[in-house]
Amino acid sequence: MFKNQRSRFGGFSASRSAALEAAQAYAAMGYRVLPLTPGEKRPHGGLVPHGLKEASREAATLEAWWRACPEAGVGLLAPEGVLVLDVDQGEVWEALRRDFPALEATPRQRTPKGGVHLFFRLPEGVRLSASVRALEGVDLRGMGRAYVVAAPTRLKDGRTYTWEVPLTPPEALPPVPQPLLLKLLPPPPPPRPAWTPGEGASPARLRALLEAYADRVAATPPGQRHNTLIRYAVAAGGLLPHGLDPREAEETLVGAALEAGLPEREARAAVAWGLEVGAGSPLALDPPGFSANGGVFRKALCGKPEPSPSQKSVFRKAAIYRIGGLRKRRGVV
Repeated sequence: MFKNQRSRFGGFSASRSAALEAAQAYAAMGYRVLPLTPGEKRPHGGLVPHGLKEASREAATLEAWWRACPEAGVGLLAPEGVLVLDVDQGEVWEALRRDFPALEATPRQRTPKGGVHLFFRLPEGVRLSASVRALEGVDLRGMGRAYVVAAPTRLKDGRTYTWEVPLTPPEALPPVPQPLLLKLLPPPPPPRPAWTPGEGASPARLRALLEAYADRVAATPPGQRHNTLIRYAVAAGGLLPHGLDPREAEETLVGAALEAGLPEREARAAVAWGLEVGAGSPLALDPPGFSANGGVFRKALCGKPEPSPSQKSVFRKAAIYRIGGLRKRRGVV
């Protein structure tokens, strides 16, 4: 629908009906919209006092809004499964299109500052936080939680938003390129490495690492659970090439997610995606006896394993306990 109206929406005139026509076209494609204060980027306080919570696709509502304020701009709220990359500077966009050539064909809106809005479809089960800036100069919008200003909105200085590649319905959007998506997911913080007497990636060691990931997932507070689950699912996927049983990995992580409070359907979709992605990038496992962050054992200068500071503390407490008991038996204390 929108493709046929590109000429009308590319260089919007000051026509009072242009904003309403654009809002109706966005709504027909599956995007909720809201009126913005004329010449500004913020929601119109008189028409939508609760901001994006009142974004709508209802034809009667849109008609009432722009009839009340024909000069209002258009805010576009993409649904949950749609990611909008808000690239705030032209040079950042040039770097992205160089690293990811497929972005050239992605629905794209040019912003007044020379940046762009890029629209993508997220894989099923994957959700990102709109409050996280994983790439410098790139903000995450859409996903049912953060709106973007859309054409034909005109700012006070006369600058406008224009579509360079027409918008499409959510189901027709291209998926986020996987290498780019992985950059938007910060790597998980490494749990304490587990030591086992076996060589390399022994089954016991793999299970210990999986349990460590699951413990982190289960202890994650609300607001971080989905992204944390994905990060550790990707990490666990990196253990599959070493021999970790995929079914065991899935059930362990899903169980931890349920313990944290995530719905089972959401948890299984996130784990399945993370394991599949992680399996393509095997984790480099340090030899047993080594720990980058002072784990159970570390290697001494002479080449023999020695206890880490945390393990030494355990040994000291055990020794003190034994000495104290011995003194009591001997009547010293």
